[in-house]
Amino acid sequence: MTLYGPAIFLGFLLFLQMQFFSANAASECPLDMAGTNYTLTASICSNKEERGKCCRYINALIAISVARYANSTSNLGVNAELSKICLDKIAETFRFHGVTRNATLFCGFGTKIPVSYDCQGRTTVTQMLQSPQFSSVTRNCQVPLSVESDCRKCLNAGILYLRNLVGTANNITFSTCRDATYAALASQVDNASAIDIARCFFGVHGLSIPPVSGTSPSQLSPEVSPSPPVAASPTQLSLLTPVKENRHHYHLTLVPAVGIAVTVVAVMMLLVLIVLIWRKSKQLEDSDATDKKSSKSFTQPPKRFQEGTASIFKKYSYKETKKATDNFSTIIGQGGFGTVYKAEFKDGYVAAVKRMNKVSEQAEDEFCREIELLARLHHRHLVALRGFCIERHERFLMYEYMANGSLKDHLLHNPGRTPLSWRARIQIAIDVANALEYLHFYCDPPLCHRDIKSSNILLDENFVAKVADFGLAHASKDGSICFEPVNTDIKGTPGYMDPEYVITQELTEKSDVYSYGVVLLELITSRRAIQDNKNLIEWAEILLTSESRITELVDPNIGDSYDFDQLQALLAVVRWCTQREGHARPSIKQVLRLLYECADPMHSGFVQSVEDEDYDEIEGKGRTSRSRQHKGEGIFHSGDGRCLASSSSTSRSYCSRSFLIETSPPQSPL
Repeated sequence: MTLYGPAIFLGFLLFLQMQFFSANAASECPLDMAGTNYTLTASICSNKEERGKCCRYINALIAISVARYANSTSNLGVNAELSKICLDKIAETFRFHGVTRNATLFCGFGTKIPVSYDCQGRTTVTQMLQSPQFSSVTRNCQVPLSVESDCRKCLNAGILYLRNLVGTANNITFSTCRDATYAALASQVDNASAIDIARCFFGVHGLSIPPVSGTSPSQLSPEVSPSPPVAASPTQLSLLTPVKENRHHYHLTLVPAVGIAVTVVAVMMLLVLIVLIWRKSKQLEDSDATDKKSSKSFTQPPKRFQEGTASIFKKYSYKETKKATDNFSTIIGQGGFGTVYKAEFKDGYVAAVKRMNKVSEQAEDEFCREIELLARLHHRHLVALRGFCIERHERFLMYEYMANGSLKDHLLHNPGRTPLSWRARIQIAIDVANALEYLHFYCDPPLCHRDIKSSNILLDENFVAKVADFGLAHASKDGSICFEPVNTDIKGTPGYMDPEYVITQELTEKSDVYSYGVVLLELITSRRAIQDNKNLIEWAEILLTSESRITELVDPNIGDSYDFDQLQALLAVVRWCTQREGHARPSIKQVLRLLYECADPMHSGFVQSVEDEDYDEIEGKGRTSRSRQHKGEGIFHSGDGRCLASSSSTSRSYCSRSFLIETSPPQSPL
């Protein structure tokens, strides 16, 4: 028996050795990262001013490798066991080629950019292909996509599909489903076509490089990696090729070494497991503390809104609000974050009351942000906030009542409603442009509205247009008038969203200009931004490029009561505002000047003088004199008798830094 003891022990060690090597072989990352341009990616990521572009390139490289894997396995990424291995080895590959760890952390590699896609339970190519409306994406994303219009159609189809699929889910879910959509598409085509689709989806160029046999990563990117040329890097071998070793599994001299290795690995895994458990418990404790703090903050109104006497708004009680809305039965609209009621208070004041749907963290943030913004935004073309109510779990905002509802209601050809005249439509376009000019140029800091659409443009009893719903508004990051790109979560409404913003997630004032262009086209055509499952800009593209057919764009209800020259000018503004790249679009100041000249060429001198004054006196030395305003009033009149020229010089009035001041309710700015 003693003779068999060592043999049994050696056999056991041999078994452990075989298990160790088989597990090691199974732990190789199967994602193929070959043939992609690390040099270009590293060069872009080395420039701090191009971080957004860096993230797109990293995202595209990962998505292409997942698409190749999906082509052979039909799975949208590796399994959970291999996910950590692939993340570590890909990160090592990036660092080897010069992509810094700060760049991958900034871009959310591993969180926002995973190696395994789960789009609301869809983890395979088949599940994505069978999802509702994916056929539209497949039809519109046929390669080649080198033509700009083809790429735009593909993006619009993708955006519409994703919004229908994920709804109002968070930004990470939207990004993951976008990457899963790409991987499902690219898995059906060859490598060159997959890179072509990635160019359109992620806005990247130059990803493909010709494969060079026997060339090391160091030789592919000498300017990035300082390492000397070698036969092949360990990272490249582990990611792209199987590990080849001369293994003698049954050589007894290796058994002690393997036994020691197995023991060391087991101890290290145990230590790692202990650390992970400790971190997880720490996270759970922090999460519980945050939940308690959040719950407390939602049940107790913010202090700054409890001091009703110090606020510029009137604070209403829940009882008053309930009675004024006839027990919340007078519904006049439904917004993204609440229901809107018509309210008549006992003093005779009529208001529109927005009731927040639920006191979630997002709704609470919306409520506070809207009060803070509207407290310091005062302009004749912005809907004014008159009061608020904070009681128990309820949140209400009281706005001035707009008797003629939203612009969208007037463009839907509702029976019994008189269509808007041509002149009224031009006037509304000018009103909205004035509001955006105020937000972009005369607020401190400047603001992007982020959700300009026909349902957020309200009309008062005189058809004066005013912009509403500032829940998604975003300030420029440095407070300067010249906007810098700001990385934000993707928010907005399909059909009005800037395609460049959807791809880069970088917000500028040019995103509002794009949305304004869509609204202007709505005013001309009376079509919805998305109608018959088709994007309005895409639908109008053929007609916009043919001068002989542009009259087909005009709302039939207008008949012949429009000016052809004005129509040409307005469509030129639409084309300019809806350029795919933001830098090619005009500022809202340029748009406003064109609209004034379109309405009355004789008015251009007035606009020029106002514009000059705006730039010379940006801090504001008072309003334009009443004599100048009166001079402009007689130039053009719409059907409701209003003056067309709502001077932009009034924009800089009433833009206060503080949103709570001890004064009486604000007077009308005009």
